[in-house]
Amino acid sequence: MPDTTKYRALLATVLEEEGLTLHGLTPFAPLEDHLLPCRAASRLPEKPCAAVMILFPYRFPEQGQRNLSRYACVPDYHEAAGTVLEHTARRLGQEFPGFSFVPFIDNSPLPEVEAAARAGLGVIGDNGLLIHPLYGSYVFIGEIVTDLPLDPVGREPEGCLHCGRCARACPGDCLTSPGGDRTHCLSALSQKKGELTPQEERLLLEGGLVWGCDRCQEVCPLNAETRCAPHPCFGGRYRPVLTREDLEDLEGKAYGWRGRKVPERNLRLFEEGNHVSQ
Repeated sequence: MPDTTKYRALLATVLEEEGLTLHGLTPFAPLEDHLLPCRAASRLPEKPCAAVMILFPYRFPEQGQRNLSRYACVPDYHEAAGTVLEHTARRLGQEFPGFSFVPFIDNSPLPEVEAAARAGLGVIGDNGLLIHPLYGSYVFIGEIVTDLPLDPVGREPEGCLHCGRCARACPGDCLTSPGGDRTHCLSALSQKKGELTPQEERLLLEGGLVWGCDRCQEVCPLNAETRCAPHPCFGGRYRPVLTREDLEDLEGKAYGWRGRKVPERNLRLFEEGNHVSQ
């Protein structure tokens, strides 16, 4: 029988050395019935045993004006955090020859919020976000799935305080029922292609951000005393205001995947201000 205690100890040492201090383990089996259909599923190990769940805090202290959701003020996490995960997975493959270590972030077959909660990294908010006890919901989630026999215990996901503040504060009224109707989610509207309806334009203007929305996170009592200590993978880079000049180079930006037209439309909407139909 493999010594899973030694395996877990060496795994933790490697993660700490790579700067991935916010990590936890969950068995893969409880997640199998909840896997998401995506091409990335083909990358999973043939017989996955566990998921190493890892958090990347991204919140900076407030620094003047901001027209972007906090997650979009830092470099694109798919690249920044993804690079760290890929490097760590390669190193783990060297430390544990013969076993597979496959990194994912966002584009993942795992229900990442549930998996992170099962790994003991926080509770699941009514807004669907993971809430870490120190960093709140201002974290990106990544994982490394492995067939290494780690024998993690895992736990049942816990819910938040269910105080209802996020539901009451949501500008699009998206959280009033289980599952929620995300039709008017401001974050989704800010990323929507094409022209917006007058109602959608009003919602976006009232939200005050040209990309994303932080309202449900800002009113959450579990976010009241969160630490502002972004992960080193973001290199201390923080750009809270999107301008037209930024649209000339979208590489490495959280909103860059959408191309220029959508953020440019949103900027134009805020510049014109009161042209929205009444």
